[in-house]
Amino acid sequence: MSRFVPWAHRAAAAAALVVLAASGCNVKKLTANTTAKNLEFGSVAMDREADLEFARYAFPASLKTIETFLVSSPDNKSLLVLLARGYNAYAFGIIEADLEHAQLDGPEHAVESLSRRAKIHYLRGREYGFRWLARPALEEAAKKGDLETLDAELGRLKKEDVPGLFWAVYGWASAVNLAVDDPEMVAGLPSIERMMNRALELDPDYNAGAPYALVGVYHASKPPALGGEPQKAKAIFDQGMAAHGQENLLLPYLYARFYAPMVQDRALFDEMIGKVADADVTAHPDLRLTNEIARDRARFWATHVDEIILSE
Repeated sequence: MSRFVPWAHRAAAAAALVVLAASGCNVKKLTANTTAKNLEFGSVAMDREADLEFARYAFPASLKTIETFLVSSPDNKSLLVLLARGYNAYAFGIIEADLEHAQLDGPEHAVESLSRRAKIHYLRGREYGFRWLARPALEEAAKKGDLETLDAELGRLKKEDVPGLFWAVYGWASAVNLAVDDPEMVAGLPSIERMMNRALELDPDYNAGAPYALVGVYHASKPPALGGEPQKAKAIFDQGMAAHGQENLLLPYLYARFYAPMVQDRALFDEMIGKVADADVTAHPDLRLTNEIARDRARFWATHVDEIILSE
């Protein structure tokens, strides 16, 4: 008997190897997709975290774990929204908190390092948001500043598109806020404003009223001399407070932190900070981490209010 495998058998063996290799990729993708649903469903565990220090160290490991699954399933929307939301939350809730301390107390090298890190993570959140949205024409128009095309693309979006739109523009706006001396970054503001307004229009209640907070901060961050509109900022914050101010403590905190200094209203600052301080953070378990972050930041600025609101 011949010691050689007939060519037909060799071809079959080769084909089997190809099938096995392909099935191996499919198994990885299937595993990633199955795990993604569980991760999205279980992400509430982080939302319910009460210990900010625990969250500080849990965020990076969680995000990198999710990214390992994304390698096998790069278009999985569950993974993409977890990453878009997670990187933005980590940048705001952890890194920017440290940055605020450093900006008041130094050292200067810490300010530079934390600003750089926050921008990195915000822009990661932006990119994952755009990937979730999966609308290359919209992304290209937004980044190029082609406002006519951007308006047309935004007009095609529906309520179900808000998660990708919101986290993309949230990360972008937050990164620009940390790079006001960078003309290239600031050039994105017209696109950012259109995107955030569209998110607010489509679903103002997304993520417990987060679009109200984003648009309110945007308008309250620009001084009137540079085109800021205090009345518009106040109207947005008032709407957000009426809809979600009792559950999402970031709304009263951000109202105090950004709008009150804009108009130098110490009474409003004290009122909003008081709402955060007096709130029962256990009342809304799925917003526990958000509300712990708001309470921690509110306490910090309550002791440093003279840095942002002049005494009468």
